Amino acid sequence: MLQIIQAIDAELKPEIEENLRTLLHDAFDGDFSEEDWQHTCGGTRFLGSLDNNLVAHGAVIERPMRINDLEMKVGYIEGIAVSPEHWRKGFGSLLMSEITSFCKSELAVSMLSTDEHLFYLNHGWQPFDGKSYVLVDEIEVRSEDEDAGLMYLLGLNEGTQVPRKAVCNARGGDAW
Repeated sequence: MLQIIQAIDAELKPEIEENLRTLLHDAFDGDFSEEDWQHTCGGTRFLGSLDNNLVAHGAVIERPMRINDLEMKVGYIEGIAVSPEHWRKGFGSLLMSEITSFCKSELAVSMLSTDEHLFYLNHGWQPFDGKSYVLVDEIEVRSEDEDAGLMYLLGLNEGTQVPRKAVCNARGGDAW
């Protein structure tokens, strides 16, 4: 049975970090850059193990954003992965259920960028039907090509409005 634990980076032993990097590399078919790795750092990691072997990962990173012109910390999902030999066994769904529960209880708004909408819809995430921007030198630059891939989840505060405008800070690699 898959066991999922939460951890922060300071708690990761070097061998766990090495196994984690290998998992992400394999799950993304070699297309997981150092910038992608850095995007998974600094938040809460969800590590899924089977028979003491790391087989699943996801991270929730608190990113400062402007949602509907309100400054807030948004839980941004990064590095959702299951080792290829364990695909189609429900491990990704188990992992995402844990992450979704965490986001709903700890954050007002969470977001992610994906091509796999159905997977996240099944966990209560909603398509972002608004306009996205990237903050570059204090200027909001429209990121229209990102809109269709963005999804959101409302959580902690029942008064939080559905995101119609989302502005993230520029960063190395993909801003969203």
